[in-house]
Amino acid sequence: MRPLAAIILAAGKGTRMKSERAKVTFPISDKAMIQRVVDTALAVNCLKVSVIVGWKKDSVIAALEEDERLDFIEQNEQLGTGHAVQMAAPSYREFNGDVLILCGDVPLLTEETVRKLYQHHIETDAAVTVLSAILEDAGKYGRILRDNAGRIQGIVEYKDANEEERKIQEFNTGIYCFKAPALFSALEKISNQNEQNEYYLTDTLSILYEQNQKIESMILDDIMEVSGVNSQQQLAELEQIYLDKIRNKWLNSGVMMHNPATIHIGDEVLIEADVEIGQSCVIKGHSTIESGVVLGPNCYIENSVISNDCILCGHNIVIDSFIKEHEVLEFGSRVLEEEDYE
Repeated sequence: MRPLAAIILAAGKGTRMKSERAKVTFPISDKAMIQRVVDTALAVNCLKVSVIVGWKKDSVIAALEEDERLDFIEQNEQLGTGHAVQMAAPSYREFNGDVLILCGDVPLLTEETVRKLYQHHIETDAAVTVLSAILEDAGKYGRILRDNAGRIQGIVEYKDANEEERKIQEFNTGIYCFKAPALFSALEKISNQNEQNEYYLTDTLSILYEQNQKIESMILDDIMEVSGVNSQQQLAELEQIYLDKIRNKWLNSGVMMHNPATIHIGDEVLIEADVEIGQSCVIKGHSTIESGVVLGPNCYIENSVISNDCILCGHNIVIDSFIKEHEVLEFGSRVLEEEDYE
């Protein structure tokens, strides 16, 4: 199988966030959006992950955990998605594999979906495979254009689309897998002759179509995976969706929760069956809650192990600690940085 890399678009400001903070550094369930996208790229075995940075670039870089596979490329002027990917061209001159294009503000895209996209791309031997989705009203998304034979011939951005094109229900999610040589060759031919005077990455598809290169698509089932963040309200809504999935996973694994909507559980937490969790509890980091544990209301647990049949009466704080079996923590007591609590 050919080597795989990823280019993550993370240079934009995000003006609708009403903040001077770089949009991709805002957290979804305790982890920066950009880190979640990088984690997905690394999970599908990308040998190299190029993050396109621009606005507040230092803060974006600082928001990411160090990894030798990370590569930061600056886009000084934000002249469109095509221009952003062009910035990476010099570092891919000798790369003859496939390149995922991901968005730094789309944090709910799953490893499973990206693997399926890549597998479809490899199996069809396409020059590019685009992740598309279907909505009765696709709003302001770019529309997928197909020829009479049903083959993808391009993508038209909403602002450039005519009334008939805007009726198309299949839309572009902004996620792609390209053969690297095809991508960077097509990028040399794009222009900014459009409504926004920007260099669109989407224009590469019509260029490849005209060259009779194969263009494939994979239709996404769960549209929430490609929901982007453009405002604080959308950020809050996506975080709630993400946390709901985590809570539902544990509820369906034998965990009891009182008023689940008030409970915060991180995605690295492990919980065994027959645990009871009171309302407003927060469990984060690399924490493990073993069978038979009862957590009273308003407990905060971080990077800790709560062993079998322990009882935390409520309003307890446990950080970087190990609580032995059958222990009872009185109401309001704290255990901090104790490997062997007594």
